[in-house]
Amino acid sequence: MTRFLALLFTACLLASCSTAFKQKWRTALKAGPKPGVEGAWQGTWVSAANGHHGNLRCVVGPVKHAQGDHEFHYHATWKGLIGGAYRADHRVQAAKKSWTFTGEHDMPKWAGGRYTYGGTIKGDSFSACYHCAKDKGTFQMQRVK
Repeated sequence: MTRFLALLFTACLLASCSTAFKQKWRTALKAGPKPGVEGAWQGTWVSAANGHHGNLRCVVGPVKHAQGDHEFHYHATWKGLIGGAYRADHRVQAAKKSWTFTGEHDMPKWAGGRYTYGGTIKGDSFSACYHCAKDKGTFQMQRVK
């Protein structure tokens, strides 16, 4: 029963984050594409551990400070039925004609615990890997124009 309540609580939390994500998504679409990493991105995620996959959208916010952190607000679906949103700060560094980023965020232990991310944005392509105690996989997205 405790596990069910924890799952229900997490689902409610992710659903409330989804509402905030939808608002950011609409705002990013109205603003249109931006140079660099900011703006709306969409594509897919896939787990290398179990083959699960789904749609993925992300709104990358403006730089927060001189160290280069941006908020990446993700919304992922699983099996086309379940969706949820979460935010993670990623440190972005400029490279030649591209940007690299790293970051992490904590999820409940049953969901894998600490997730770490690393990726590259080059032009209109976003490619990243994620890893946690229970899963690892990739994100592939394109800038929404």
